[in-house]
Amino acid sequence: MNSRVCLTAVFSLVLLAGPGRGAGLIEWGRLADIPDREGLAGVFAGVVNDGGKEVLLVAGGANFPDGRPWEGGKKVYHDAVHALAPGGGAGWTTLNERWPVPVAYGMPVTLPARGSCLFIGGKNLDAASGKERALDAAWEARMDGGKLVRRELPGLPVPCAEGVAVLVGSKVVVAAGATNKSGDPADGFVTSRRAFALDTDRDENEWAWEELPWPEDARGRMHAVAGVRNGKFYLFGGRDFAASEDAAEERIFGLDFLRDCYEWDFATRTWRRLADLPEARSAAPSPAVAMGASHLVMLGGVPVQFLREQVAARPATNGQGMDHPGFPASILAYDLVTDTWVEAGRMPVAVKDDHPANAAGSTWAPVTTPVVAWDGRIIIPTGEIKPGVRSPQVLGGKPVEQKADFGVLNWIVVAVYLLGMVAVGYWFMRRKAAATTEAYFRGGQHVPFWVAGLSIFATMLSSLTFMGIPARAYQTDVTWYIGQIPILLVVPLVVFFYLPFFRKLDLTSAYLYLERRFNLAARVIASLSFILFHIGRIAIVLYLPALALAAVSDIPVVTAILVIGVLCVIYTVMGGIEAVVWTDAIQALVLMGGALLCLLLVVLRVDGGAGTVYEIAAADDKLFENLRWDNFDIGDGTTTAVVLFVAFFFNSLVPYTSGQDVVQRYVTTRDIGAARKSLWTTMWMSIFGSLVFFALGAAIYAFYKTHPAQLDPALPKTDSILPFFIMQQLPVGVSGLVIAAIFAASQSTVSSSLNSVATAWSKDFDARLIRPGASDMAYLAAAKWVVVLVGAAGIVVAIVMAKSDIESAFKTFQSLIGLTAGSLGGLFALGVFTRRAHGRGAVAGAVTGFATVIAVREFTAVSGLLYAFIGFAVCFGVGYAASMATGGAKGKGEGLSVHG
Repeated sequence: MNSRVCLTAVFSLVLLAGPGRGAGLIEWGRLADIPDREGLAGVFAGVVNDGGKEVLLVAGGANFPDGRPWEGGKKVYHDAVHALAPGGGAGWTTLNERWPVPVAYGMPVTLPARGSCLFIGGKNLDAASGKERALDAAWEARMDGGKLVRRELPGLPVPCAEGVAVLVGSKVVVAAGATNKSGDPADGFVTSRRAFALDTDRDENEWAWEELPWPEDARGRMHAVAGVRNGKFYLFGGRDFAASEDAAEERIFGLDFLRDCYEWDFATRTWRRLADLPEARSAAPSPAVAMGASHLVMLGGVPVQFLREQVAARPATNGQGMDHPGFPASILAYDLVTDTWVEAGRMPVAVKDDHPANAAGSTWAPVTTPVVAWDGRIIIPTGEIKPGVRSPQVLGGKPVEQKADFGVLNWIVVAVYLLGMVAVGYWFMRRKAAATTEAYFRGGQHVPFWVAGLSIFATMLSSLTFMGIPARAYQTDVTWYIGQIPILLVVPLVVFFYLPFFRKLDLTSAYLYLERRFNLAARVIASLSFILFHIGRIAIVLYLPALALAAVSDIPVVTAILVIGVLCVIYTVMGGIEAVVWTDAIQALVLMGGALLCLLLVVLRVDGGAGTVYEIAAADDKLFENLRWDNFDIGDGTTTAVVLFVAFFFNSLVPYTSGQDVVQRYVTTRDIGAARKSLWTTMWMSIFGSLVFFALGAAIYAFYKTHPAQLDPALPKTDSILPFFIMQQLPVGVSGLVIAAIFAASQSTVSSSLNSVATAWSKDFDARLIRPGASDMAYLAAAKWVVVLVGAAGIVVAIVMAKSDIESAFKTFQSLIGLTAGSLGGLFALGVFTRRAHGRGAVAGAVTGFATVIAVREFTAVSGLLYAFIGFAVCFGVGYAASMATGGAKGKGEGLSVHG
């Protein structure tokens, strides 16, 4: 392989980048109109499964078919049920079966797991008095062979109309709304301050409504908007009957329009007050659409100021009339992370000149209608488009992600960096740094300590960490920085207790120590576990950063995978461990430089600079306010200080003492003194680097807290927040440099995995079991082929993941393999710190540790952060106990433990 081939490969990969695209927040279209020429308001709508087909149902509703309300027309309630088959091409079918009673303004909920939907409450006209009344009825609707099937459910504890309902996990939540003031419909309505839940996971014969608390000091409300995200229920705005007849900013027509918003958490059973709406709104289509990683989107709604303007324009009809312009089209987006609202686009309004006479010929922003997810689209069926006027329109929309154009200049910056990495590999190839296995695996033991230290730092800091730490600080807080403190204990422990044995044996494979101390089985099990873990890790480290970059830019996923993966294979094959450690060192500087530059630019873009960033972070509990010292929570998401400290201690100890990719660096330096210096370098780089990454996440949070309009509600994952900021806010060229830092973080991990897997295979399997006594050149050739094959396998699997829907399955496989790491650390600790542990006991401990961690993962809610600790402790404890129960070691491994 020569330099011309390398240059050609680099530029060929770079030219694979495609053009970007831009679009609005939602791409809208119209489906077939509802078969009611006037259209309807307050319909029930949901999705049912009929013979494997997802059918959209619309039932009930109300309109004014015989004259407008300002002309004395009367509201009519309907009982017809309409169905639309997938695709919508065949148009709507009005079913022969009708709803038991004419009804409108109820609360529909789709139950995907049951293939049915619930139609709850609503109101209609009381037959005796002719007055409107709220209903407490609840029904489950299905379809079977094109026919409607209904099942009556337990009624609501109180009649309710114009409320909200959503599905949160398996629970149907119904909240707010208007209820009858008394048993006499003539007395009218009062808003409800009640909420109920029905668990659909129970046997359907045991379904019952459970009352939930109401948020303290919150008013009752009707025509609010609900939302669901992350197992939590959200309640936005709405309106209440006026508290008095006095004039008020948000009061009109005897109604108070509301801005307050709330979040209900089923896990803690508590309400939380959220940021208020930017303006009081009522009657927007509900529920809000969950979009991207952290947004809820409110599609329109009616504000008070707009109503005042219409009254001023048409005082004779109190703002009504066929020349009414239609309700406002602005879309509001709420971000759960920054607790901010922002206007985020508009509904697809297209009003024609003939709209006063032909409202159905235009497209409007509807209100008093539900939102349904169906056939991959957001569906808003029919609805009220002007006061007293409906439309038969059915809107269908799909969220559109915004992607930035990466640009030629950015690609040039990245290409220069990538060429530099290949040049390093070529340089060491010409220096014969890959001519023998000694040079290929250990660099001739003349790597400077600072280079080895930076290499360890870069190896431990993958692109997942580069993007993941800022994303976590942005989404939650910097609490996990406490996890960096244990490195101050881990490194001295390695320096004084483990490193002497690794250097004493002059080993190349870390797992040789296990054979010398225990037996061949311990060596093989540990090495095979390491190899399998890193093969999977290569694919993940290639795929996930590529996916994050593709989510916010026009860099294709496959291009990013190939750029990172192929070039890693090239320079790793060419230059061996010296190329790997030197490129790691360069990449460590590049990624830290990129992170520092990004942090500086974020802070400069926040008004008030670093002081404002700190104030916002402190005010919003983004620092250490959530760190808990008074409990011992070991569940997922724990913020208990002791648990985090223990978890991160063992998560650091394990790779530093049993990972071939790290241990191999210890033997690349000229002596044990240089190896110690390399570890001290790594320790301080880890403390400083993590501080920069956590600070970067907090700074990005402060930026978007103060510039919420800059966030893209369709951003698919918060893990993409750093590349999103880079592509959106940084100048061209600078963004290319920081993206190069993300590439650097990926390449340092992948190249280390490639070389260490080749080393483990060559020393623990090829030379030890398969071809003992073969020539050094034969082992070297095989090792280079292992680099190529493992690299190719990782690239292919990453591309397959990008092209198919197997990500979750593969991540499960990766997770299961990764569960073995704690036991590996336990094996080495068992050897170093005990005298009488023997091979059979060590293997028994390792196997038991593997099995225990898998069982904990499958059958408990213990945080994954503790898996390394559990595996380590079980392996060490069982291994020692099994050894002692069978007589203990007798003479084996003398001089290979701290006991001599």
